[in-house]
Amino acid sequence: MNNLAHHQTGCAVLAGLSCARLRGSLGAHDFRRSPLLGALFASVFWAQKLPEWLCRARALILFVLLLVSASAALAEPAGQPPVVEQGVLDLSGWKLDRDGPVKLDGPWEFYWNQLLAPEDFKAATAPELTGYLGFPDSWKGFVLNGQSLPGTGRATFRLRIVPGQYITDTAIKLYNIPAAYKIWANGRLLAASGETGADASTEQAHRTHKIVSFPDGNSDIELVLQVSNYHFRRGGVRDSIILSLADPLESAHVRTWGWSLLLIGGLLFMGVYHLVLHYWRNKDVSTLYFGLYCIILVGHFITSDSTEWVITLFVSNDHPLVLEKLSLVCYVSSASILYRFYRSLYKDEFPAFIQYFCDIRSASFIFLCLTQPDITVFNALHYYMLSSFLLILSYIILLSVCLARGHAGSLFLLIGSVVISLVAINDIFCHMGLIDSIYLVQEGTFVFALSQAFALAQRFSNAFTEVEFLSKDLEDKNAALETEMEERNRLEQEIIKVSEEERRSISHDLHDGLCQHLAVARLRCSVLALEPGMGQEALNNLTDLSALLNESVSLAYDLSRGLWPVEHAADGVGPSLEELARRVGESSGIDVDFIEDLPCAACDNPHLLQLYRIAQEAVTNAVKHAKPSHIRIVLNCNAASELVLSVFDDGIGKTEATSPTGGLGLRIMAHRARMIGAKLTFEALKGGGTCLVCRLQCHTKHELTGDVE
Repeated sequence: MNNLAHHQTGCAVLAGLSCARLRGSLGAHDFRRSPLLGALFASVFWAQKLPEWLCRARALILFVLLLVSASAALAEPAGQPPVVEQGVLDLSGWKLDRDGPVKLDGPWEFYWNQLLAPEDFKAATAPELTGYLGFPDSWKGFVLNGQSLPGTGRATFRLRIVPGQYITDTAIKLYNIPAAYKIWANGRLLAASGETGADASTEQAHRTHKIVSFPDGNSDIELVLQVSNYHFRRGGVRDSIILSLADPLESAHVRTWGWSLLLIGGLLFMGVYHLVLHYWRNKDVSTLYFGLYCIILVGHFITSDSTEWVITLFVSNDHPLVLEKLSLVCYVSSASILYRFYRSLYKDEFPAFIQYFCDIRSASFIFLCLTQPDITVFNALHYYMLSSFLLILSYIILLSVCLARGHAGSLFLLIGSVVISLVAINDIFCHMGLIDSIYLVQEGTFVFALSQAFALAQRFSNAFTEVEFLSKDLEDKNAALETEMEERNRLEQEIIKVSEEERRSISHDLHDGLCQHLAVARLRCSVLALEPGMGQEALNNLTDLSALLNESVSLAYDLSRGLWPVEHAADGVGPSLEELARRVGESSGIDVDFIEDLPCAACDNPHLLQLYRIAQEAVTNAVKHAKPSHIRIVLNCNAASELVLSVFDDGIGKTEATSPTGGLGLRIMAHRARMIGAKLTFEALKGGGTCLVCRLQCHTKHELTGDVE
């Protein structure tokens, strides 16, 4: 056994002993009566045998089983406490201040079907004794005249206590006696809960927890207890009546409420937290179901006898049966919410038909609570509890499948299901009277909910880890994409640069080669036309050829200037745009003008050539498609240090002028604008016409012209 295993085992033993000192002094049940004690030792042993991949879960396994089992672990008092024998309890050798509390367990005098008061036992004719009924127990199944008694009915119990010493400052604890009772000590009424009756109509059911003062003195004490039950499944005294000094009983009650409020507060916090989490992230319904499950458990526990009805701290218990049913409805309906939670996590492993079973089970019980008598509801509860075994077994089997498939959080949920199954077996058997133990549903359910919170936390942690991984991967891919885009832009710029160089080279070749040859040919024709002896027909042919050559020279010069417009514009793009306006106007017959408003003495923006190409494409599109009578080209700088190119026309508008082929010219202009980081807009003008605006941020600084301040 390694150091961690030694530490875990030592913690289990110390916690169990601490719990024993805390609760054993109050005379609660012997820890050997709880089936969960064996589970604790088995879990400790099993924890040592876990494979290596489950070593991290060892501490959690011990903790959850320890929390459930240690709450039931109780130490035996020093010496054997006295017990009731044939309706008499002899306390002669037992001092409450020295030896601790004592349970009034054992056979009390039993008077069936009679509600007797102390004075009835002093009458001339004593009541007929039915027999003896051992406390704590139910009269259900007691054999009378060869027949078993039902769970409903009424009875009186009597006990004579022989103090054997002077007792003072004592009290008795009366807990969970269904459905109504009265108790007297030496003829004095000590306590009453509800109103005992001869049938369901005269009985007022009210299960409570009471600590009442006990008479001082050293003489014998006669206890008379009336009990009637026409609302619950089993009548009788099912929990020990405890005689003790008053302070320990009150302290134990306060500790029970404090522990209950701690668990309820934890469940409430988990519920609200996950509901808020679902509000902000509503795609994950598992947080919704888990939050609702915790809130439903809060509703069950705060109105349950397992917390000694802690709700009475905040509201008066004027309608006890309403609270009883509310607690049971929350208990039964929680199965539907819990299964939905599991199914939201592991949809492939948790089939839908079990969900339908849970829903029908919950709806039918709610229907019973709303329409049927109380006794029918509490009798039916017995079968609903038995059906819980099937659900718990299905949880364990399906979660084991999830664990085998490696689903996140399934280990925690499986541990919680094993714990709650042990608790459910203990509590259901205890409720049915098959074992003598204490209810552990409160602690077990809290551990169960905690295991679900751990499972969600693990899923969220894995999700966050995955998000971090994906974010890092996305950052790397974005960085690679940015690098690729930068390289693509560089290559595009390089291609444009090469293209423009080719344009310039071709323009120079046309200007210096073809244009010169055509000019020489035109001059040669002119010279030949002056030679004598030339016939009139030949002269006319030479004249036509000379005119054709002259037109060809003009076209060649225009083509040369179109390919490279800035060959003569040493100061910038302005002269080229002006030349563009002149040439388009001459060739198309459209009025084209150019306006320049630049504050710089000389603009050498590196993207001026691309602005020219955009203006050239815009003007060409306007001439071809818009049918304008006037085109204006404007180049200026605004207050935002933007170089702005604007092309206006008064043609037929954007919609009518749109090319059916898809607007290739617009896409070319947009592409050029993106390459230089410019913003291109194209919109229709009121009254007709279109306006193209290209805005380019200008970062160059030049000497200003004299007319600009």
